[in-house]
Amino acid sequence: MSSQPTSAIIATNQCQHLSPRGQHCRMLRVNNESLCPYHLRQTQALSPLANQPDPETLAAELLAGTGNLNTAERVNALLANVAKQLARQRISRRDALALGYLAQLLLNTVPAIHKEQQAERNAEAQATQSQRAHEAQQARIAHHDHLVAQAQSQFARARGGTGIPACAPATSTRP
Repeated sequence: MSSQPTSAIIATNQCQHLSPRGQHCRMLRVNNESLCPYHLRQTQALSPLANQPDPETLAAELLAGTGNLNTAERVNALLANVAKQLARQRISRRDALALGYLAQLLLNTVPAIHKEQQAERNAEAQATQSQRAHEAQQARIAHHDHLVAQAQSQFARARGGTGIPACAPATSTRP
């Protein structure tokens, strides 16, 4: 018989995974590995960071042609990019779903954005129209003042150059 106790033999064949509570997994480990099949798959699923694309490159590909995402067409471009990256398995299904949800939220804001932009354009047009009306009024006043001055000058010449306005009372020089 072996000199090792059976609990020590079992312990060497057990998965070496330690839970957050400090408990060892009770499954048997895979040949030449220190983990059971479950924890080995779990570790492999978390570790292929070398297979992950560069985050900056992936972000650039996802956002290509999307601008500031303020139109349905641009949000649609984002969704198309997400679908392409999901098909290439460069993003997870969970990330694709999250981006799809965000795209839906963005689409819900598009009408409000357009309404605000239209209100701004209307306010600018009204301000421009008001400015033009003010300038036209000033031009009419200046033209009126010019006509009045011209009429007074013509009247003064007709009266013999006295420069006395027609509405001034005539002064009598009689004793």
